[in-house]
Amino acid sequence: MQFAKLDDSPMFRKQLHALEESAEALRERCQRFYKGCRKYTDGLGEAYDGDIAFANALETFGGGHDDPISVAVGGPVMTRFTIALREIGTYKEVLRSQVEHMLNDRLTQFVSTDLQDVKELRKRFDKASLHYDQVREKFLSLKKDAKPEIVVGFEEDLRNAKSQFEQTRFNLMTALSNIEAKKKFEFLEAVSGSMDAHLRYFKQGYELLHQMEPYIHQVLTYAQQSRERANSEQVLLADRMQEYRRQMERDNQRSFSSNDVTPAGDGIQAAARSSHKMIEAVMQSTPRGKVQTIKQGYILKRSSNLRGDWKRRFFVLDSRGMLYYYRKQWGKPTDDKTIAHHTVNLLTSTIKVDAEQSDLRFCFRIISPSKTLTLQAENAIDRMDWMDKITGVIASLLNNQIPEQRPYRSPMGLHQRTGSETSTLSASSEYDGSEDTVASRAHPSGSRRDHNPRRGPKPQERPVDILQRVPGNGVCADCGASDPDWASLNLGILLCIECSGVHRNLSVQISKVRSLTLDVRVWEPSVLGYFLSVGNTYANTIWEELLPPDSRAAEDAGVRGSIDERNGSLRDVRVKPKPNDPIAIKEKFIHAKYVEKRFVRKLKVQSGAPPMARQIWDAVSSNKLQLVLRLLITGDANANTTFEQAMGASESSRSPLVSLAGALSRKGSVSQSTRSNWSGPLLPTSQTPSRPRSAASSPLRGYDLLEGPSSNEAAIADTKDLQGCNLLHIACQIGDLSLVELLLQHGAQIEATDSLGRTPLHHCVLKGKNLCAKLLLTRGSKPRAPDITGKTPLEIAVEKGASADEELFYMLSEPNR
Repeated sequence: MQFAKLDDSPMFRKQLHALEESAEALRERCQRFYKGCRKYTDGLGEAYDGDIAFANALETFGGGHDDPISVAVGGPVMTRFTIALREIGTYKEVLRSQVEHMLNDRLTQFVSTDLQDVKELRKRFDKASLHYDQVREKFLSLKKDAKPEIVVGFEEDLRNAKSQFEQTRFNLMTALSNIEAKKKFEFLEAVSGSMDAHLRYFKQGYELLHQMEPYIHQVLTYAQQSRERANSEQVLLADRMQEYRRQMERDNQRSFSSNDVTPAGDGIQAAARSSHKMIEAVMQSTPRGKVQTIKQGYILKRSSNLRGDWKRRFFVLDSRGMLYYYRKQWGKPTDDKTIAHHTVNLLTSTIKVDAEQSDLRFCFRIISPSKTLTLQAENAIDRMDWMDKITGVIASLLNNQIPEQRPYRSPMGLHQRTGSETSTLSASSEYDGSEDTVASRAHPSGSRRDHNPRRGPKPQERPVDILQRVPGNGVCADCGASDPDWASLNLGILLCIECSGVHRNLSVQISKVRSLTLDVRVWEPSVLGYFLSVGNTYANTIWEELLPPDSRAAEDAGVRGSIDERNGSLRDVRVKPKPNDPIAIKEKFIHAKYVEKRFVRKLKVQSGAPPMARQIWDAVSSNKLQLVLRLLITGDANANTTFEQAMGASESSRSPLVSLAGALSRKGSVSQSTRSNWSGPLLPTSQTPSRPRSAASSPLRGYDLLEGPSSNEAAIADTKDLQGCNLLHIACQIGDLSLVELLLQHGAQIEATDSLGRTPLHHCVLKGKNLCAKLLLTRGSKPRAPDITGKTPLEIAVEKGASADEELFYMLSEPNR
């Protein structure tokens, strides 16, 4: 018993005080215990999250049954382990919930309710005791002669105060007694309950894992056996690799010690008849529907792009007589779509030793009607082996006369190119056309100039020799270095090697740099004609118009900026650099010249002058290439300007033929009265408007690339509808390859359609401009694009009789275009 006597006495007050101190000490201990319990339950929750995350990760790693990787790492076994781990995680979550309920919640209830009640009751007891003392003092201070009614009132107050005091005293005593009683069972019950929860948790986990114990030991045994098998396989693989390295060393020694012997002729004669007989036996013994590999391995293949770089490809020669290679290492042999564009049918192929335009060793060629593969083996023996195998397959195919459908080959011997090997010069500056000489693209109209040998360069003449004869092209357009052998395709200028390196750092929208000697496939007749029509001299009249006329003489006068000796930076780019100037000076000048256009006189359309769209439309319609180039640079004209943009709303609503007739009636691109309203110059008055003077002195004149009648009006006079046409449509109707090339180099859309759904290729075929049609086809134009009537360029060519040009007909009918 905490209270022996219930009377209010000093001993009673002392006992109350001792119990209150004990309760306060218990409060502090409970708060520290609660923090530990809370951290423990939080840890159980994190452990549960970790168990579930681990189970999910294990399932993701090897849970799928159909995944080859999952099967290899034991996916089905891990799936069962994942289920067990999730069960154990569930048990842990149940334990956390029970511990939180039995410990945390009960401690919170004890501290926040029971101990807090003691503090509240103590406050009430102190207040009631003070009130009782005050009332008692007032009652005892009454005089003997006090009135009875006053005495009665004080007695009533004293009685009420004492009753309230006793009530609060007993309440406090009850609360303290409750605290003392709960000390004996509350905490033991909570802790023992949590331990029982732990017991159930570990018991459930043990039962679960005990049931899986045989399975776990079985998996461990299987894993140990797999380890032993893997070690054995590694040992065998190491032995095979060692033997393979020895064989490679022997082959290399034999290869380097042997002479570079190659089969002669077209490669059809056998180099080893026993090998041919073995190949023929393999091909004949292969079951129907099955394919056997005769030889496979890596060979270097020369790319069909402009650079003609060499790339390592994996080739396979099979019993069907097919030679194919994988463009990507992950290509599958059974994937017909993957190998369809990289297959050569050897029945219609021949094999040649060495490669054209290459002095590399170990090269050979496989020539078929569809493509020519230039290959390079790693050594002479490897080349002999490949050529022997391929020759044997060809001989077997010819001897047995295996029926294969031969691809169409034109009588002119044009080789078909697959879609995977073609490229577009206007998009990537890489052209995959045949290496024809400039004279091979002569005008087909039968005029005398087509057969005049003086009109074209000699067959052996190089592009660098042709273009450097143009006035101004003997020196670099940017620094004046002599004998430039690099060029910018879209700018139409020749550059030295240092300036070409600076141009390469610019975006391809500004400058597309190619070599005059290395990138031989770039220099098609259209590109040559474009360069012959421009030249460095005329190009610099546009790009350097605001540059002082003699910028080199300005150096002595102090105009040239000083050069920082540490980095060679140029502080004044108004002076044209010299050939021996530091590269930093050239870089700043070229950036200011072409990127910032600091020296270009901007063409401003003043009041009364036609809009820029109309000016460039008239220039293209009049076939003024130099004026078109000037408007594109100085006036920021759009190479995709349409008829509606050029003529405006008032004129485009009228008959387009009338508007065009008005445009063509002017002999020049603009009238002299209009010319005076322009802020920028157009062409030198002493220069021929249609072509520059430089073109006249060049071996191949720009007008040699003009098809059809010499009059531009006659070339497009029968146009029925110009609605929706753009500049490229008009250039194709005129038939000037150089003008078409200029527009393509400046971003003209090759697949743009007019109001009748016709592309520029449609217009080329309609007007009989076959050379322009071939140019568009090599640049990626789609020959199967229909117009609104559903007719493709091929169908229009057949209707108009253009199929007499077998090369054009073959290009239009290519299925891979």
